[in-house]
Amino acid sequence: MLMKNALEVFQDLTIESSIKINSLRDKLTAQAHGEWGHDIERENEISDAALVDEDVIVFNRAAFDDIDESCLILWQYGNQYKVTNIVPRNSGELGIRKYNIILNDFFNEIVIPMHKEGFLNFNISAQLKTIDSWLDESAADALMKFSRLANKSTKASHPLDQKRWLDFLIKAHRSAIKPDASELMRWLCEICEWPDETASDLAIEYEFSLSLLNEYDKR
Repeated sequence: MLMKNALEVFQDLTIESSIKINSLRDKLTAQAHGEWGHDIERENEISDAALVDEDVIVFNRAAFDDIDESCLILWQYGNQYKVTNIVPRNSGELGIRKYNIILNDFFNEIVIPMHKEGFLNFNISAQLKTIDSWLDESAADALMKFSRLANKSTKASHPLDQKRWLDFLIKAHRSAIKPDASELMRWLCEICEWPDETASDLAIEYEFSLSLLNEYDKR
């Protein structure tokens, strides 16, 4: 069950090894079995259309449960491979939940067995993000204070709401980490229960304000 104070986000997976990248590729593709296959045809299509020389590996995951047959794409970055996308074979998009289910299935079926054999190391990001994953303590407190006390139907039009909103913007600007506009909007909607339209307006204002403050710092 997902925590009510956390958002489900797309997970990242990076794979690296001390062996040569070509050998790592061979071991990864050789590991494909059962519901996972090495999709050479799709791989060649992507490679031919690419603007970079880095390697790409494409795996195919057979359909299961309510999830369509999908392609998982690994791109080479130096001595690493990173999952850059997972897309359904037929149409539409997976969404966060299904994307992460496929990623974790790949992780468990392909990556973990190789890790146990000592072939590679990995870094997989968390499925959930809390507010302190995006903002330092001061900025996070300012956002939650604004959201808790504001009139959600009028955005930040009341003078006290406006003051608390501006306080958050300044502290977010100073924060070493910060969400992008879409992440802030999701947080306001899904965690703080703001109306979609109002949250969208605040996210747009947030993005513009941080850009303005960044430009001001350069002057």
